[in-house]
Amino acid sequence: MNVSRFFGITNREAMRQVRLALGPDALIISNRRVNGGVEILATDETSLSPEIVRRIADEEVAKSSTAGPVTMRSAISRPPVQPAPQQSKPAQPKPHVPAQAGSAAAVMPAATPALPPGADVMGAIGALQGALESRIDELMWGNQLRRVPQAVSLFQTLLGFGFSTALLRAMLKGLPEGLGSRAALQWARTELVKSLPVLEREEALWRPGAAIALVGPTGVGKTTTVAKLAARCVKKYGAENVVLLTTDTYRIGAHEQLKIYGKMMHVPVHVVQDTEELRRIIASVAAHQIIIIDNVGISQRDRFVSEQAAMLSAAGREVSRLLVLNASSHGDTLDEVARRYTHDGGSPLRGSIITKIDEATRLGAVLDTVIRYQLPVCYVSDGQKVPQNLAHMTANELVDKALVKHQQASALYAPSEADFAALMSMSEQSRPRDDKAGQTTQRRALLPNLLTVARSSKAPLEVDEIEQAGRYIDENVLASETYALWRAYFKGEAADSMGSLTQHFLGVARNEFAEDANQYVLALHDHVGLRDESAGGAGRLRATVLLNHAGEPWCSPYQQLTLPDGWRASDGETALRAPTGYESLQKQMQWAAGNIRDLPLLHLFDGATISVWQSATAQGLAWLSACTRTTRIVDDGSATTVGAVVKTLDFHPVGALGARYERAMVQGVERGQLVVWVASREVSLFSRQNGYTPVQLVAVRVVDRRDGTVLREATGLADATSVAAQVDALALALLVHAEHKTALKFAARWWPMLAQRQWADAVSRRALTAMQVGLTTWDAFQSPDGHTLLSAIQGLSGKVQPNQAEAVSAMMKLFTLKEMTA
Repeated sequence: MNVSRFFGITNREAMRQVRLALGPDALIISNRRVNGGVEILATDETSLSPEIVRRIADEEVAKSSTAGPVTMRSAISRPPVQPAPQQSKPAQPKPHVPAQAGSAAAVMPAATPALPPGADVMGAIGALQGALESRIDELMWGNQLRRVPQAVSLFQTLLGFGFSTALLRAMLKGLPEGLGSRAALQWARTELVKSLPVLEREEALWRPGAAIALVGPTGVGKTTTVAKLAARCVKKYGAENVVLLTTDTYRIGAHEQLKIYGKMMHVPVHVVQDTEELRRIIASVAAHQIIIIDNVGISQRDRFVSEQAAMLSAAGREVSRLLVLNASSHGDTLDEVARRYTHDGGSPLRGSIITKIDEATRLGAVLDTVIRYQLPVCYVSDGQKVPQNLAHMTANELVDKALVKHQQASALYAPSEADFAALMSMSEQSRPRDDKAGQTTQRRALLPNLLTVARSSKAPLEVDEIEQAGRYIDENVLASETYALWRAYFKGEAADSMGSLTQHFLGVARNEFAEDANQYVLALHDHVGLRDESAGGAGRLRATVLLNHAGEPWCSPYQQLTLPDGWRASDGETALRAPTGYESLQKQMQWAAGNIRDLPLLHLFDGATISVWQSATAQGLAWLSACTRTTRIVDDGSATTVGAVVKTLDFHPVGALGARYERAMVQGVERGQLVVWVASREVSLFSRQNGYTPVQLVAVRVVDRRDGTVLREATGLADATSVAAQVDALALALLVHAEHKTALKFAARWWPMLAQRQWADAVSRRALTAMQVGLTTWDAFQSPDGHTLLSAIQGLSGKVQPNQAEAVSAMMKLFTLKEMTA
């Protein structure tokens, strides 16, 4: 039977190609939607007997009658039909070649014999079935876009991250109505995490006697990954329990490279030529020893893929095959690789290893492939170093990496808003639905009753204000992430580890940095005292907060907590006795510098010493530290103090404070009535151990423009040449630092309001949650866009200027109201 495959953007285009190639009496075998269009398998009807025709018809009817509900995973996990590879001459579908490429390319029937009974009917039924399926799918997708307009922008965003249209269409059909852009993206993240298969525990893969084989195309990093895996096993099980095999005798020097690694790790390496030698070597290996097999890279289009699979199946021991996927490859290439190796006739693939994520602009394509073919991700490689650049990652961490916007990534291959103009115009004509109206009515009926209990009688608060505050929480970066974190803590859910949460928040910061084209990131390090009656005494919370250069907070990814029972940090470090204040500050700066290497950081802190400042400069860090007027410095070769030098400086006014500073108040005076004056000078620090270190002295005065009263003064020392921070920007950063003290106080107020949990990392998670909700509460009073959130806080507290305790209580009520009416 000669089967031909035809592909078209629409069903009509694909059928037109069938008619051109096989004539009007061609028999349609299958018609299905694939990524990017419609695929039809067809044949010349003279090559099929009536019995075969009837059997195909019966199979199609059985498939349609037993098909279950379509989920996102099932909707995208149906690769195009391909015949199973055979050792003899395989009967593969012939790719269609347009007629104008040559008369020999188009297979036309020489004659039209008598039509077998029923063949024309079944062909028509097949074509009609495919056309109906395609049309119904298009109508459902169009209806979803009209019903949920947010699906359009979310579809565009996720396409830009590299995910396929097949996955997105299947997933976004379940997008709830009424979500804002950030809430919709968070929903998509949750769905991707649910669908992404990962290896839950490494121990499940490395049982005694396990045999692991890496397979995949050439150049994806199999040999280097084998060395990394071997080093991992040697560290855990010992060199005497690990054996390396390689079947790569094709590439020059391939097995020599592996032998070098084996010699360094004191692990034996065997070179395998054929199946018999593979069986013999594996038989000689002790039953408890772990075998790692490096295979020759084979193109997915090479028939040797099946031969390699057969050889591993005949090894004499169960071999778990891991497919190595290059994250920087195109999505269609990855799909072809996974499809070929999944259907190569060998044992089922155990999972996958993703390599070269450091070279990939977008990770969506490789995660899309993993979801489609359900290949659990066992490890991820992000460089050439052995064994450092190999990690076991959770689904949360992988999805967060995939959803990070790269600042320098080209948009040449990502759809723009102009490309989606047609979809956007369609979404503008969205029609309200009765069920949505019913939900809104039900929620409006519930809210007044809840507000009667929650709000203060001193200030009226309407339902619309609560709903507006809820929408602000969904759309604002800090507020939406904080609400999700608070909600998980409030409900007792601890699915994500502290490491996963930290990486998630770092991804949020990277996204915001890339989106707003910030010059640098402020890494603000500060601390506050805690009252912890449950622990029997006082404590201290230190936190690192990431802000944009204008002082807008994004998140707090790192905390240190000192309690009577010991000291612990959010990265897992613990100690019975807490480090000194200077040591803790240096740990904060080192953590930020080590985990945020890809972003320009300006470290912002206070309470340091000359040794801390000089150490930061020696490490190449950009820093700005608030200091007292009595701090010793060297000016023009003479020892003096900061206060003495400030008296001699010429101040100039800052041109524009920006919307954020215009909103806030200093000592009861609105920022619109304030003028900020700045001065600076190049001075030096001196110590006997390190000698002279040049720094910049910055002085700030906040003046009431109405009467000239100096409301606030601040001085600081800086070494910010590496981030090219101007004097005015440094001055405003000093103000940010002073105002941020209030945010830490809000966090301290939240600490006792968060119930203790029994998780292993409960204390660290409680500290993270307290910092995030404290930041959000503080930001409601600071942000020029947070007036809706501030109005809700004022209404729930009953005061226009609530104190810290009242503001925290009101924010707790607001979060609870949102949770109860979600």
